[in-house]
Amino acid sequence: MRFTAGRARHARRPVCHFSQGDRPPFLPTAPPEGGRSADPQPIGVTVVKVYALIPKRPDITDEFFHQHWISPHGEMACGMAPLQGYIQAHRIAPGVAGLTDSIYEGIATVWFVDEAAAGSMGEDPTYANHVGPDEKNFIDLERLAFLFTNEHVQREEHAITKDEPGTKVMLLLRRAAGLAPADFAAQVAGVDLAGAVPGAHRVSVAVATASMYADGAEPVFDAIVELEFSTAADCDSAWSGAGSTVLGALDGAIDASASAGFLSDELRLLWPVKS
Repeated sequence: MRFTAGRARHARRPVCHFSQGDRPPFLPTAPPEGGRSADPQPIGVTVVKVYALIPKRPDITDEFFHQHWISPHGEMACGMAPLQGYIQAHRIAPGVAGLTDSIYEGIATVWFVDEAAAGSMGEDPTYANHVGPDEKNFIDLERLAFLFTNEHVQREEHAITKDEPGTKVMLLLRRAAGLAPADFAAQVAGVDLAGAVPGAHRVSVAVATASMYADGAEPVFDAIVELEFSTAADCDSAWSGAGSTVLGALDGAIDASASAGFLSDELRLLWPVKS
């Protein structure tokens, strides 16, 4: 697995572009068969959450990227034994108002029992023989990046089911210059994001693990905030009213110019996460 940073491009636009109840045309109305039951269950505290930040190849269309990522790629990835859970977040243009739009067309979220299991994913036969070789068909591998995190949930109103619709705002945060990773993590964890965005039914902060800074390394981002809404309309309303408050509360901890926004519709392929 490689950890490669990429630069974000500037874009300030409204939050959501599709109407309430719509799903982007590349997403099925329900996840492909073969994933786990839709019955909710809690995420175990020992599970590490890993983000794969995925830019598309410049020579393919957005539609091809999303369709290929779902099938065959996503279906093949479901056969990887180490995965405890797997979600695809498909980008919805035009992004998150107040932050630069990210360079990524998709963000995969995968869960492993620990960092050792995550780091050895490449040894899994399904990955080595099928999933890995397929990446070059739709991913710009030079800009592909990974982030190992520990997640802190500030609000979870209900357990999300496998085929539950919704819209997610993801804030890809880079810490302010001169701020140590541990101090950044403490500051971000201390921000009452749930209180600032009452319309989000799930609010979480995933902070980079210490291993991401080993031997002087720097991850592409230091934390990812996730705000989940039931509908695009809820997302629009909440972020329009609270977005500036959220970013203002984070202002002392983040480098806004190096941070980015990502607005997505989720496809839950292996869900719920094994506890």
